[in-house]
Amino acid sequence: MNAVELKKKLPHRYPMVMIDTVESVGPESAVAWKNVTVNEPHFPGHFPNAPVMPGVLVMEALCQLVWLWAVENGLTPPGDAGSVRMTGIQKLRFRRPTLPGDLLKLEIEITQRTEQGCQAKVTASVEEQPAVVGQLVFEISAA
Repeated sequence: MNAVELKKKLPHRYPMVMIDTVESVGPESAVAWKNVTVNEPHFPGHFPNAPVMPGVLVMEALCQLVWLWAVENGLTPPGDAGSVRMTGIQKLRFRRPTLPGDLLKLEIEITQRTEQGCQAKVTASVEEQPAVVGQLVFEISAA
């Protein structure tokens, strides 16, 4: 799935779209990629002489992948801005900085599903080195 197809499914728009391509979406997992480029709007201020992608934006990319997983599995309609909400963060760890030029691999594994939402094991990595790992909890509504 490319950026044009993603735009039809996610409600996010530039500069908040944090996924560039999707490798796979299955019933319990998904894998996507983010090309981290130096011209992104956060780098001039975070930090001018040593740019680092803010950890919260790496988390946002993982959240968007959960959102896409929910759309692709028929749990919520495409483009609905209020249908997926992160409600919890558990055991989240930042292992390495994400830098301009990195190809960030985003992976989610759904570990628990309920009528109200899901819990996902999330990993963002660069060249097989974990950058962010943890568990995120989401509320999903069919809206």
